[in-house]
Amino acid sequence: MKNAFLFGMILFSLSSFAQHTVVLKNGKKLSGVVMAIQDDVLSIAINRELKEFGLIEVSSIFFDEYVPYDGKLVRDEKEVKTIKSGEYTLKYVAKNREMTTAPKVSNGTNKRGTVVVDIVINQNGNVVSAKPGGIGSTTTSEYLYTKAQFAAKGARFNPDYKGPVRTEGYIEITY
Repeated sequence: MKNAFLFGMILFSLSSFAQHTVVLKNGKKLSGVVMAIQDDVLSIAINRELKEFGLIEVSSIFFDEYVPYDGKLVRDEKEVKTIKSGEYTLKYVAKNREMTTAPKVSNGTNKRGTVVVDIVINQNGNVVSAKPGGIGSTTTSEYLYTKAQFAAKGARFNPDYKGPVRTEGYIEITY
């Protein structure tokens, strides 16, 4: 009984290091590392031994890799960065992203206030969504909201092709 428990623990520990789980159509689950899928044949290394299965036998393949960041915005004051745009100093947060081109900010009125624009950045570094009025805004001026929204869409960030497809962040503009 003690040996069976020890054997079970060893098998569990080996499978917990696996990168992939393959489920066959007969219900059997295999844990290992998928090496290749070629010519309708799946090659998987299980305990460092290569096994092959026709794709017709495979129901699912699960990737057990840990993804540390999903692109969601987590507000953390330590992450706040600044960049100059003419006479304006902008604050922004976009995890693991650097603003490479500051947006053009202007104000043709005497209206004052801070507008926080919630943004979404794609992997190429382009702002694909900009919504003014985020947490921390001190004005509800439609004029400043419009100016801030269009300015934020002009910001560019470093590309990140290995990161999340969409990265959330914000740009804070004080007029």
